[in-house]
Amino acid sequence: MNKKKHLFISLAAALLLGGVCSCKDDLSEDDHYKSPDWLKGNAYGVLQGEGNHGIFLRGVDLSDYAPLVKGNSIVTVMAPDDNAFKAFLQEKGYASIDELDKADHEYLNKLIGYHVMYYAYDWAKMVNFRPNDGDGGTDEDNAVAAGYFYKHRTHSSDPVEEVRVKLTPNASSDTLINIYHYERYLPVFSNKMFETKGIDAASNYNYFYPGTEWKSEGGANGVFNVANAKVKDSRNVVTDNGYLYHVDHVIEPLNTIYDELDNNPDYSKYVELYNKYSTYEPASDEVNTSLGYVAYVHRHGSLPPIALEWPVLDWQQASVLEYAGYNVFAPSNAAIDNFFRTYWTADGGYTSLDDLDPLILEYFLLQSFAEDNFIVFPDEIKKGEVLTAYGTPINIDPATVTNRKICANGILYGMDNMDAPAIFSSVVGPAFKDKKFVNYLYTLNGSKRILSLSSKNTDFVTLIPNNTQFENTDPAIRLYETTNGKVLQQYSSDAGDFVEMGSSAMEKIVDMHTAQNVKSLNMSGTQVVETNMPYSYWFVRDGKITTNALFNEQLEPTYTGSPFVDLHPLTNGEEAWDNGSSYSYDATAIFEAASGDGLGHRLAVCNDKNYPYYMFAQLLQKAGLVEGTELSPSVVIYGDRFFTFIPTNDAIAANLDKIPGAGKLKVTDGTLSGNPSTAEKAQLRNYLCSYFVTATMNTFTSYPYVGSSCKGEFNTTGSDRINVSDDGTKLTVNFAGSTTVANVIPDYNYLPFAFNDGCFHLIDGILQ
Repeated sequence: MNKKKHLFISLAAALLLGGVCSCKDDLSEDDHYKSPDWLKGNAYGVLQGEGNHGIFLRGVDLSDYAPLVKGNSIVTVMAPDDNAFKAFLQEKGYASIDELDKADHEYLNKLIGYHVMYYAYDWAKMVNFRPNDGDGGTDEDNAVAAGYFYKHRTHSSDPVEEVRVKLTPNASSDTLINIYHYERYLPVFSNKMFETKGIDAASNYNYFYPGTEWKSEGGANGVFNVANAKVKDSRNVVTDNGYLYHVDHVIEPLNTIYDELDNNPDYSKYVELYNKYSTYEPASDEVNTSLGYVAYVHRHGSLPPIALEWPVLDWQQASVLEYAGYNVFAPSNAAIDNFFRTYWTADGGYTSLDDLDPLILEYFLLQSFAEDNFIVFPDEIKKGEVLTAYGTPINIDPATVTNRKICANGILYGMDNMDAPAIFSSVVGPAFKDKKFVNYLYTLNGSKRILSLSSKNTDFVTLIPNNTQFENTDPAIRLYETTNGKVLQQYSSDAGDFVEMGSSAMEKIVDMHTAQNVKSLNMSGTQVVETNMPYSYWFVRDGKITTNALFNEQLEPTYTGSPFVDLHPLTNGEEAWDNGSSYSYDATAIFEAASGDGLGHRLAVCNDKNYPYYMFAQLLQKAGLVEGTELSPSVVIYGDRFFTFIPTNDAIAANLDKIPGAGKLKVTDGTLSGNPSTAEKAQLRNYLCSYFVTATMNTFTSYPYVGSSCKGEFNTTGSDRINVSDDGTKLTVNFAGSTTVANVIPDYNYLPFAFNDGCFHLIDGILQ
């Protein structure tokens, strides 16, 4: 016989027996049949029997929730006594709860519903709810994020409202829709929460609720307050339909953070900016099925959805719903106006908030959200532990925050003053301040480099190219507005049109325009700066700048002019950038890393005597060190990085007789002729290989230049070791153990010709 059937027969027999016995005997005093002491009736009956809760019970009767409180549905009830309710009604200007009901039945319904929670929460669950562990969690399990599942679902909600809205920011017309509001969650603040955070409970709680006592004694089970109300019990009261707690304040239904801001005219500008991202999308399928029509919820694109009552729209995701809470540090109108006046100027092209690019607004708004999706308190802010959504510090003094509110979906810190957010005051700041740099702002955003460049842990120098430089780049880059917003596009000859740029292409541009662990560029003298693009450099000389790619163009016989362009410091008004320096430059197009044919290829195919490395290239060919269009693997392995010091054509012509294996070679009219014998070729190969230092045989992270770390003795691919010396003003080189020294020629300011695979310097003699 199965268990269900056995239980049914047993119950039937018991009922039958009870019916028969009741005719003969009174069993009401029999301990076996008496109701246990802890069964005291439903919550309504218990409160009725206790007295002093008549106003609350009258409110229950007037609301839609009497069947819940009086019936068998499992609930947890927070019951304010008559004194608390009288004070509340007096504060609201009502003589009685009936008067409140007549004036605003909808509000009364929300008010009573906020005191009636879904499900049964005993004392332990109120102090440290464990949605994932349940009652079976170990002590170790229960200590993880103790007290962090801090809010519980109530029966309080706003009704569906019919409104006319634009479904998306770019919608051309309004649409009549129904907005659905989910039930409010009620915050519970337990000593466990504050212990987990490592901060004082009373002072942090009273920061938001100065009129409510924090009850510090509670025994082994802990203590908790519910929103603005102190729990007067020392343990839960068990009722037939759940649990009951007595509280000393009426708990007023909490708004969302969005509603708090939207209802306060002092924050209208922040709300207006936030609403530029308004979107409306259908509520959960469960809601729309129950309603019988499509209702919508109010979101805000990629910004945190602080207008939503729930962070996720699935009631079964308890661990998220009970835990997640937004933290918004919202500037008032006065704070925004003051910041705009001090940060943006007419010279930068932004004359009002309406002028600001949407991407700037998005960054501005996201700076006002904390990174953590759990609520944060004043002591954590003062410790510097609270970061923005971008991972930069929240720098505010909580004592100066006048508009501080616990909300149904998080915490609002309303600020009357604000400093420049960390990203805006970092070395990427010029991209936010000036319209002519907006293309680079989108490049920074697409590269995902913007947060690291805002860090105060490292100094940076950034170059900020302007929009015209992007357009003049080959192939051209433009900022294009689509129905989904603005995107960077680059012309593709394959597509015959502009195509959207990928993040890797934008990363390369940003890395070529960024140097790390450098605080500034020298406006006098010569400076070599390693960029964040490996083996790519800026060369700075007397207030002008170039890159190694542009510097290399001087090798072309037809090149005239100078690769250097003027450099201009970009300032933050009278303030310095927080983490380094920024500059603009006067090149026609954006700076790019060296690309195309590398140095190995150039040396292998050089047959033009007008190139300064022509003679050396000819020696490589005579020695059989060229295979096709690349150097032989005995010189450098394909893909290996290397550097070399190349004697000028004149140096080779003057010292040809001293080069091992070159006895049969001669120079006629600047051209090398003759062929070495097999034995001579072997000598020449070994000698020339001793000019090449490769990454396979050595460790180096940069190329040699004055001030570089790349100096000392190195292995070569030949039999000799090479020694690079730097006296702070010039470079010299010699074979290890030899006293014959060659000097890097000064014609190019001792700067290297650096390519994507290697670099070289021209020297005034041969190595011996």
